[in-house]
Amino acid sequence: MKYTIKLILLALALLAVSFAAGCGSLGIGKEVVATVNGEKIFSDELTQSVDEMKANYEKQGVDFSGDRGTDLMESLRKDVLEQMINNKLMLQEGKKLGSLTAEQIQETIKPFKERFPSEEEYQKFLSQIKVSEEDAAYILNLQDKLTREVPVASEEEVRKYYEENKEMMAQPEQLQVRHILFFVDEGDKGYPVQHTDAEAKIMAEDAIAQLKQGKDFAELATEKSEDSGTRPNGGLFTFAEGEAVEAFSQAAQVLKDGEFTPAPVKTEYGYHVIKREKIIAAGTEPFEQVQQQLTEQLTNQAKETRFNQFMMEAKSNSNIVNKLDEGKEGNSSNE
Repeated sequence: MKYTIKLILLALALLAVSFAAGCGSLGIGKEVVATVNGEKIFSDELTQSVDEMKANYEKQGVDFSGDRGTDLMESLRKDVLEQMINNKLMLQEGKKLGSLTAEQIQETIKPFKERFPSEEEYQKFLSQIKVSEEDAAYILNLQDKLTREVPVASEEEVRKYYEENKEMMAQPEQLQVRHILFFVDEGDKGYPVQHTDAEAKIMAEDAIAQLKQGKDFAELATEKSEDSGTRPNGGLFTFAEGEAVEAFSQAAQVLKDGEFTPAPVKTEYGYHVIKREKIIAAGTEPFEQVQQQLTEQLTNQAKETRFNQFMMEAKSNSNIVNKLDEGKEGNSSNE
């Protein structure tokens, strides 16, 4: 089990783990499927999390019918319980560091919270993963305390990694564009902004009209685009063949450098206005261009190793009972 630095909440989101502090009436009078240092995980908590994970897989086309489906469900149930045990142990270890004040909770959670476009989206996320802001703060604080002293990867380490993995730095031919996106979502897609098809198309047509009047594309993208990933960079988006949806890619390919689409381009996301910037030839990315990214990557790997080591030690020193897989969890004992 890897405890990925700063991505613990993503694991929680996928598994929708209900910690004891926030599970309401779950577990009352139900079968205990695991204990972590005396804290119980109940069968109905596990069933709820498994059902939600199964639904996510089914949306991706996984078939749970027949004998194969039975085997998949058994494996899924074990994996989800394992994750619930790990998450509960992380929370316990986080609380051993001492209580966090309300101010400290907000300070700890702030970097993660800032990834969301609005307070509403952030609260919606917490609701979906069934974990309180306080519990999330304890886990993130534990990660930070354990990895704070891990040194940043040196230039020598980074250059050595670069030279040994040059094939990974190969870059295919790419097309660089800017785009402005207006989502089409009538409440059934979960996009951060909702518009009807007609509304989004009119907004895209208005953007094109402003561009024809001389408005700077990057400036307009920063002001109007609803794609939070590219908006801060003036809608800049670089992609290789197969990396963009077909309608978007085709519309960009037929443009000349400096041209923008004369009409809105419809994709599964909504309506785009696209400006072609340039073709970037295939080649190997130079060291200077990837140095910062590789430094962060290697530093994070070292932090993950440190955190994993700590959690494995904590697990071996804990009293964990996993009734789906007894005998494999730490100092297991029967209850």
